[in-house]
Amino acid sequence: MEFSTLLILMVVIWTAGKIFRYLKLPVVFGELLGGILVGPVLLGLVPADSEMIKVLAELGIFFLMLHSGLESDPKEFIRSSKKSLLIATGGVILPFLGGFLITRHFGYNAVTAFFVGMGMSTSAIAITARLLKDCGLTKTRVGHLAIGSAIIDDIMALVLFSIALSLAENGNVELIPLLWLIVKITIFFAVVIYGGMHISSFMNRIIYWKNKGFTLTLIIALLMGLIAEAIGLHMVIGAFTAGLLIREEVIDTQVFKKIEDRIYGLSYSFFGPIFFASLAFHLDFSAFTGAPYFMLSIFVIAILGKIIGAGGMAYLLKIKPLESFAIGLTMNNRGAVELIIASIGLSMGIIDANIFSILILMAFVTTTFSILTMSSVAKKLKEN
Repeated sequence: MEFSTLLILMVVIWTAGKIFRYLKLPVVFGELLGGILVGPVLLGLVPADSEMIKVLAELGIFFLMLHSGLESDPKEFIRSSKKSLLIATGGVILPFLGGFLITRHFGYNAVTAFFVGMGMSTSAIAITARLLKDCGLTKTRVGHLAIGSAIIDDIMALVLFSIALSLAENGNVELIPLLWLIVKITIFFAVVIYGGMHISSFMNRIIYWKNKGFTLTLIIALLMGLIAEAIGLHMVIGAFTAGLLIREEVIDTQVFKKIEDRIYGLSYSFFGPIFFASLAFHLDFSAFTGAPYFMLSIFVIAILGKIIGAGGMAYLLKIKPLESFAIGLTMNNRGAVELIIASIGLSMGIIDANIFSILILMAFVTTTFSILTMSSVAKKLKEN
């Protein structure tokens, strides 16, 4: 039964992807619509609680981020880190404040409002990476800044999430655990990025030995993912940093190409499409009638908050207006972390079913807006 479900899903998202590629639209949009079509929202051919689909979707996030790390230049990532930090800060603060204030305006308590604002401040690294890939912007300044900002954005969201849970459980914020979390995050990135660049030459000679690089790459990525989770980060951040360590310039080009090709195939032909399609399974359109004005306000603030917050900060850093706008658009992607946060908030009683549905719809709407708009913006960027 599980394999027939998987077959149905793969056929639909493959067909939808072909159609959207023919229409010269981002393939990920076709995969999202394919998920709507066969998922619980419309036909119900693929159940949202399928364990196989859940596992494959998690692997999709993992491989997408590993491939993104392979394609990123760690030196460029470090050079962009200061700008990425400021862009991410702008992209977090504005949606957070807007979400908090509008939720309070509609009569919800401060803890719920804090949680909604925190959910609106996130960006989906995996979807951002896929969108940049589809638009051919991965190795551009926009790509480096957008990915770096999305990673820092998720780290900030993790800190806000810790504060939200502390507020919900204790009615106050425990300062020491929060500071310890920030210290662990700082140490992790310092060791992985700076320390890793010094040992990568030795590590990559091992990868080249007898040409078994693909398996060892997966082992390293899994290990980094587990280390990231152990210190309270998301697994995908570990997968991304693992990709940064395996660099083309210090191993044989053919070996690197084989590794990259295999991970690309798994990421964008199998696991990735399943992940994007599964995002649509969580939609509940009843929120359209339950609280339409609140929902519309959330959508508008979420979109403008990222464009003005992240894009505006990029512009202040003297990045070209069109590039700044593109960064703001890519930061509008929301998905995996948003879904996890929303489900935890619902299970803990921080938010009700209505807000849960609105947050899920917000993630879908802002991602769709970003995908559709970036298609034309990317063309203009390539022409300039």
